Amino acid sequence: MIELCDVTKTYNPQGAPVHALYQANLRVNEGEFAAIVGPSGSGKSTLLSVIGAMNPPTQGSMLVDGIDVYSLSVEKQADFRHEYLGFVFQQLQLLPYLTALENVLLGLAIARMRRADKVQRAREVLARVGLAGKEDRLPGELSGGEQGRVAVGRALVNEPPLILADEPTGNLDSNTGVQILTLLQELNAAGHTVLMVTHDAQATTYAQRIIPILDGRLVDGDHDITKNENPAINGNGKR
Repeated sequence: MIELCDVTKTYNPQGAPVHALYQANLRVNEGEFAAIVGPSGSGKSTLLSVIGAMNPPTQGSMLVDGIDVYSLSVEKQADFRHEYLGFVFQQLQLLPYLTALENVLLGLAIARMRRADKVQRAREVLARVGLAGKEDRLPGELSGGEQGRVAVGRALVNEPPLILADEPTGNLDSNTGVQILTLLQELNAAGHTVLMVTHDAQATTYAQRIIPILDGRLVDGDHDITKNENPAINGNGKR
């Protein structure tokens, strides 16, 4: 589903080039649950933003489902994000003055659907993530785990084949984090491809494959944990 070929992303603060990504090559197959792991500043979030059609690479190509995303116009890239991608952010980014239902409806803002159909789909998605009966509650009236489920519901409402999760447990307590990771695992089992960025070694146990990144470079050799491979963990307990 995802194919990166020699992707480099260079920034130029004060005229000195900095490679956030350097000659990255990656393939993620349809139906996989893969975790990109590495310390802060290693290039994880930059990689996810490139794959999410939000950050064009300086060099190289990036294809999703055979589509050369950055060859598309800005308008077509927006259509691509709506059709193919669901995003789960570390900060959740729920609007506090909107109900759970209204927050999920934001994922259908540009969808060409009748309002009644949008509402029906949002209700169905909230039921799917275990929030039936809580559609009219504000985020402040929900637990942390329930807020995370609203965020996942918003990512799901446009029925995307690919879910991108950026540190989805980063601001959550351990119990709430487990709820969100379990939900992502269930969605993967239902057919969604999941690509998760994390520095949390525990979170990687929910993925099928671990992709290490360090200093903008993808480390040679992916780790398929379904084959009992165990990548090294440093002294801080992080991969």
